[in-house]
Amino acid sequence: MLKKGYIEGFYGRLLDWQGRSMLLDTLSELSMDFYIYGPKEDRFHRKDWQILYPKEILEDLKNFQIKSDKLGIKTFIALSPNVSIKKNRKKELKSLEKKIGQLLSIGCKDFAIFFDDIDSLRDKELAQNQSEVLRIVSETIESKKNTSLIFCPTVYCESFAKGSLVESEYLNVLSDEVPEEIPILWTGKEVVSKSIEDKHIVSLNKVIKNPVIIWDNYYANDYCPNNFFIGPYKNRNISKKSAYGVGINPTGMPITDSILLNQFSGTAKTEEILEKFNVPKGFNDLLPFFNGPFDKKPNMGNPSKIKETIKATMKLSEEWKSPLQLEWATFLWKLSIDLNFLLKFKAKKNKQGKTSIQDKKKLEQWASQRYSTPLFNIIFEEKNKK
Repeated sequence: MLKKGYIEGFYGRLLDWQGRSMLLDTLSELSMDFYIYGPKEDRFHRKDWQILYPKEILEDLKNFQIKSDKLGIKTFIALSPNVSIKKNRKKELKSLEKKIGQLLSIGCKDFAIFFDDIDSLRDKELAQNQSEVLRIVSETIESKKNTSLIFCPTVYCESFAKGSLVESEYLNVLSDEVPEEIPILWTGKEVVSKSIEDKHIVSLNKVIKNPVIIWDNYYANDYCPNNFFIGPYKNRNISKKSAYGVGINPTGMPITDSILLNQFSGTAKTEEILEKFNVPKGFNDLLPFFNGPFDKKPNMGNPSKIKETIKATMKLSEEWKSPLQLEWATFLWKLSIDLNFLLKFKAKKNKQGKTSIQDKKKLEQWASQRYSTPLFNIIFEEKNKK
């Protein structure tokens, strides 16, 4: 059976340990298999990867590992060591060995090395450097029994290869130098892939034979922080024949992510899942705004439809009170603001479809208080052409 799990690999949010514990419970409830701990906002994971974890965080990691072991969830602790190719290289590699040793000492057994989103040429030299890093980590964890290692390359989707996968110098070097038993994390054709099928994984395996774990950004919203997606998990046709596993990298909102794990499991319909998490039925009217990243958005050309939607949004924002509502509150208010702006924009136009100078100034003032400067400039771009 295809392994399934949760990837904490997003930007912008840092889960607390209570939230992570909740997600372990959800994984266990759904009979899923793994958790990858690699939060970009954990400075000791990425920015200060060379520095050992402080005692208090180390204790939290230890307790998290103990709970995941009890639940039978394989937890990969990830580091993102951007080891220099030349300067301070030996010192940095020694620091990496010490960091891995520290994690081994508290009972961590499964590790992930992330080379994603590194600002570097994706060439032979980078691949050779990363291959050596993986070799050192692999040798370090071999001192303990039942350890494992996975990795995310810098070229982690087809579009990053800048051409044919089989012609990628970077991937070919990894194929030659990284042991085939170490699974590789892969997001598909794009960072956020519209679809992922066996054929896409077969294309990767033509150049690199390592087992593939799909890192699926379908529900991610760190690239669109004013929105989130809660609809069905779809356009994925992945089998055990081509992939070792699939993990979703969602939002960093623990209750929301528990809902998304339920969607990912495919065992219930959206309405049933929302009811399970006590989401008011009124949210179903707003669901088309939050379905999926590639779904067609609702047509809001009718002012009466806009007013109805604003009313539904405000009702949820004001009357629904729960921990989940707190996770969604900002998005609901933002939708209400956007709809109000659309309504005002339509109302200010005269019969010729034009807006008077006076009304335009009022609209600009209203928008300037509610939107970021870049977005405001895009909306009123004609003003910037002067």
